[in-house]
Parts: sequence; C-alpha cells; structure tokens
Amino acid sequence: MGTAHLHKPVFGAGYGAGVRLLLLLLALSAVQCGLKAPPVPYPLAKPVAITDFAAIARGTNIMLLWKIPDKNTDGSILKDIKGFNLVRAAIPISAAGTDQKEIYQQWRYEYKPGEQYMSVHDTDVHPGFQYTYLVFTVTRNDVVSDASSSVTVDWTKPYLPPTDIRAQSGSHFVDLSWSPPRTYIDGSPIHTMIYYNIYRSLKMGDFPLSPINPALISGTTYIDGDLQDNIPYFYEVTSVSKVGATAVESVPSSEIIAVPVDLVSPARPYGLAAAPLSNGIALSWEPNSESDILGYYVYRKSGKHTAFTRLNARPVSGTTYVDTRAQRGYNTYYVTAVDNSEQHNESAPSESSTILDRRER
Repeated sequence: MGTAHLHKPVFGAGYGAGVRLLLLLLALSAVQCGLKAPPVPYPLAKPVAITDFAAIARGTNIMLLWKIPDKNTDGSILKDIKGFNLVRAAIPISAAGTDQKEIYQQWRYEYKPGEQYMSVHDTDVHPGFQYTYLVFTVTRNDVVSDASSSVTVDWTKPYLPPTDIRAQSGSHFVDLSWSPPRTYIDGSPIHTMIYYNIYRSLKMGDFPLSPINPALISGTTYIDGDLQDNIPYFYEVTSVSKVGATAVESVPSSEIIAVPVDLVSPARPYGLAAAPLSNGIALSWEPNSESDILGYYVYRKSGKHTAFTRLNARPVSGTTYVDTRAQRGYNTYYVTAVDNSEQHNESAPSESSTILDRRER
C-alpha cells in the first residue's frame, strides 16, 4: 500500500463557494494549466472514477484510502497511471452550509507500479473544521479521471485511549473490558459521550482498518464470540468522539492477548446399569447428546472402601465396559463423560450402581 503525508500543496490555496463543483474545476484546471504535455489524440479513454474513496479519523490525522483503478471508461485496461490529485476543502464546522468561503488545496502523489491501494495521512487538521476530499487519477498523458466520490470529516481533538484493557476467555469467546479515558489528548477533561471501537488480529501489531464491532460501543465491555478455541487473538481498543456523522478515534490502546478455552463440562451420563458376567461385571449407560464427547471414564469402589478409583486410563469411546478385576463382594460404580477439548473437561458423576460379585476365585 502506498502511503504519503500531506505537506506543502503543489497548487496554491484558493477560495470558492460550491465545494464539489469548485473542487472539480480546481483539480481539472490545475492539471491542465500547471502541467506541460504534448497534444493528445482525441478521443483518449480516461480512467474510471474512484468509487471506494474512504476516510478514517484517528489519532492526530485523517487517513485517506482508495484502491488503485485498473480500467478506463471504455473498458480497456488502465496501464499508464502517473499519479493522483488529492483536493481538500476546509471550512469551520459552524459555517458549513452557509455562504462563508471555503479554503481549497491540492496535492499530487506519484504512483509506484505494483501498488494496489493508496493511503494518505493528512496531518494538517484543526479541531472545529470540516474537511471534504476528492481524488482524481492522472495518466502519463495527463488525462484526468472524473472526480471520486467525496468524503467529509468533521474534525475534533481526539480522546486519550482507554486503559486497563482486560480479557477473560471462555469456550469460543473472549470477554473484554476496559477503563474509559478521563481527558482529551491535550489534557482537557471530557464532558461528552465516549464511544469505543475494538480491533482484533491473529498477529501481534498487525491490525485491520475496520473494527470488529458493527456499531460504536457505548459501554466499557464487549463479548467477542464465535471464535476458535486454543488460538491466540490480539486486541486493541480506541476511544471515539462523535462529531456529526464523523467518528474521531484515539490512538489505539495497548495490545492484549486472549486465548478462548473450552471450560464447559459435558452433562453427567445417565442410565448406568450393572450386570454380572462369568468374567466380571458388565456396565452400560446411555450416550451423551453433546457433539464433542471424547469418551467416558469408569470409577469403582469395593467393599468398605470409601474412595472411588478410576479403572480406565483413557476414555472409552462406547457406552459399555467390563470390569474383569472386580473384587468379590459389593462393588459400586459410576461413570463420567469427557469432551475432546484440550483440557478434556470431565462431567459430574452419573448416578451410582452397586452390584454383588459372587464369582468364585
């Protein structure tokens, strides 16, 4: 992804009234008047307009992103991109929609072959201003595309990020919580509503641009569900200030790692029955209905013993077991179910069954 920062404008600032029309005229006139090129045969296909232009307000800047176009308006493949013209209009938020003049600037960004996306960071932003952006594709023959879709950001100073990020893991979910910030980035106290976004990654420090929450979070907890157990997930949280339709995010919080773990035990087995055989005691029970059952453990106590002993080192996959080492006299049994999680969660004991072993030794 190509990344750039807005610094000095290639073309100077000017003034106008209708943002979209004047931005378009400014961009086209700047390209046509400010650049020298040989005559271009007519007609010459121009690049398609960029339709996925987006803006993310985070930290101390506005990030602008778009996908590199690959076609011309006549359907042919676009191969000769020279760069992009980015145009910005600025006006105080309080004056938006009035006759107050807007300030326009334009920048040129060169294209590096092979890039699929462009990202530009506008760091020259001020609280209380509304910024509107357009981007144009320019070919090596100085043919300019139509204007992209416009994006508008109402900028305000961001909050500090949340602190004390905590995570509790369960089976297929992570329960996140955090403490809210108390001040803006400049240290002034917060007196407005604080919202939050949560970002998740499978790799430390490599987070996507979109949060996992479908809507802004108003509380300080979030349950991220439908995850895979025993896989580490990385999280970071941002504080969000809403200004009109714009969500201005803080810089991210510190990262936290969480690993969902299956800690839910299976239901206890039922229907345990015992019957004597010539070679031991036969046990049977009803199968559990859970889909993650690994098998069953069988326990026995004999005679006057008060403690049960597990008879099988590994869970039996079926629902029958023959105890060939039962002691003469009374033997009491119960079984437990075991799941196939990494922890091998074990159920509570079934009801017990006692039988008298009368075999001659």
